Amino acid sequence: MSIDVVLARVAAACERAGRTPAEVTVVGVTKYADVDGARALVAAGVVDLGENHAQQLRDRVAEVPGARWHFIGPLQRNKAKHVAALAVAFHALDRVEVAAALDDRRPPGEALDCYIQVNLAGEATKAGVAEAEVAPLLAACASLDGIRVVGLMAMPPLASSPEDSRPWFRTLAALAQDHGLAGLSMGTTADFEVAIEEGATAVRVGSAFFAR
Repeated sequence: MSIDVVLARVAAACERAGRTPAEVTVVGVTKYADVDGARALVAAGVVDLGENHAQQLRDRVAEVPGARWHFIGPLQRNKAKHVAALAVAFHALDRVEVAAALDDRRPPGEALDCYIQVNLAGEATKAGVAEAEVAPLLAACASLDGIRVVGLMAMPPLASSPEDSRPWFRTLAALAQDHGLAGLSMGTTADFEVAIEEGATAVRVGSAFFAR
């Protein structure tokens, strides 16, 4: 699937939802892409790129000029310095200890946008806080000047159809609204169109960009 095809699908999903593509940040996930592939995304206008390993993020910043980097994977406190220094957003915040580590290492005056990861289905194999833990984590982050919680992130259980993700996306959207958060990081290659229809403000697309 070409870059143009993916972006056309994003635009079509926005139109169905009465939205504009400007309301959705398409994060090109470069985990399995080579440097040329990442550069091709930037050249095509997909400048928001995502990595889920801190050391890979550090290397890619120098290799792919012009990109805005999002960190989309779980983060250990001892790797927080790379994310704090180089990323524009962190999509998997689920511990106050990590929030504090990012706050300590973020350059002054440049708060890092963060999404709290919510484990909606209570899956043991996935990170994230329970719905009831969102409020306490928000409260703990409120005093940290180096980070700014802008929304919630969730990954629905694996499913055979994109439509199976819709109820989970709706649940996340309602939870974000309950907490006064506008950002919704949800939807991947498998279901990003449904996510956009349900209000996603950031979608993570990887294999669709690089599949032959």
